[in-house]
Amino acid sequence: MKKYGVLVLLVVFAVLCLSSVAFAKYKIAFVPKLIGIPYFNAMEEGGKKAAADLDVEFIYTGPVTADVAKQIEIVDNLITQGVNAIAVAPNDPAAIAPVLKKAKEKGIVVMTSDTDGDFRDLFVNQALQDEIGYTTMDELAKAMGEEGEFAIVSCGPTAWNLNTWILYELQRLANYPKMKLVTIRYAEEDVQQAINVMLDLINAFPNLKGVIGQCSTSAPGVAEAIEQAGKSGQIVATGISVPSMMAKYVKSGTVKSFVLWNPVDLGYLTVWAAKYLLDGNQFEDGKEYDVPGISTKPKYIAKDKMLVLGPPKVFDASNIEEFEKLF
Repeated sequence: MKKYGVLVLLVVFAVLCLSSVAFAKYKIAFVPKLIGIPYFNAMEEGGKKAAADLDVEFIYTGPVTADVAKQIEIVDNLITQGVNAIAVAPNDPAAIAPVLKKAKEKGIVVMTSDTDGDFRDLFVNQALQDEIGYTTMDELAKAMGEEGEFAIVSCGPTAWNLNTWILYELQRLANYPKMKLVTIRYAEEDVQQAINVMLDLINAFPNLKGVIGQCSTSAPGVAEAIEQAGKSGQIVATGISVPSMMAKYVKSGTVKSFVLWNPVDLGYLTVWAAKYLLDGNQFEDGKEYDVPGISTKPKYIAKDKMLVLGPPKVFDASNIEEFEKLF
C-alpha cells in the first residue's frame, strides 16, 4: 500500500508539473531607449493591452536616461530571468549587439522595435524609413515656403532610426534647391537640453528660418525655445513627436505640422508579433496581417525581416485636438 501511495503521489506531482508548463504564460519583454517619456509610455500602454488580449506576461523595463550601458545590463538581466522574447529599441545598435546575440543563442526570440539593430529575428518598424524622412522634409519645406536656412536637432548621435531619417531628409532636400541645412546638433533624449541647443542655434544663425526636431523630446524642445526667444512666426519648427507634447505649439502657430504614427499601436504590434513567433508561426513576404486591436494592417518585408506598422501620419491644426489626449 505504501508503494501504491507513493506511486499515486508521483503521478499527481508529474501531472501538476506538466499542467504548470502547459499553462505557463509567455514572458515578453520590451526595453525602450528610456522610460518616463510620453512616446515610450504610449508604447507601454499598447504592450499592456496586447498582453491582456493575448494572455501573455508583458515586462516593460528600461533605463531612466538614454544610457547604453544600463540598457545592456537590463537585457542581460532579462536573459537570466529566462524570458521567452525580448524586444529592444537600441540606444546604440553596435554596443548592444553582443548581448542580443547572447539572448539569441539562449533560444530567446530577439526583436527590435522603433529602432533597428543586429542579431534580431524581427524588426517591428513604425513606418518605412524613407517615407518618414521624406514626409518630415516635405512638411518643413511647406512651412518655410521652400526657401531659407534650417537646422536639425536630433537626439542620440548613434540612434539608427534618427540617423536613417536624417539621411532621407537630406536626400529629399534635393527637391528644394532654395533651402540650406546649416547644422545638425544633438540633445540626447532630453527636452531641456533641446531647448538649450535651439537657443544656441538662434544666436549662432541669425537667418535661421526652420528647424526639425528629430525625436519626440527634441521636437517640442526646439518649439519651446523658439517661443522663449520670441521668434515664433520668424522660425518654424516641425519634427517627429507625440501630439500630447506638440499640441501647444501647433495651437500657437510655432509648429504648422509634425510627423508620427500611433505608438500605442506600435507597442501592441510588438507584443503581438513576439507571441506570433513564439507560437511557431512564420511571417510571409508581402503579406498584410489582420491584427485585432490596432488600426492598420501591418505588412511583412522578408528581405529585411521587418514588419511595418503602416505609413507615417501628419498632425496639424485640423486634427491635433482629436489626438492630443490619446498619446
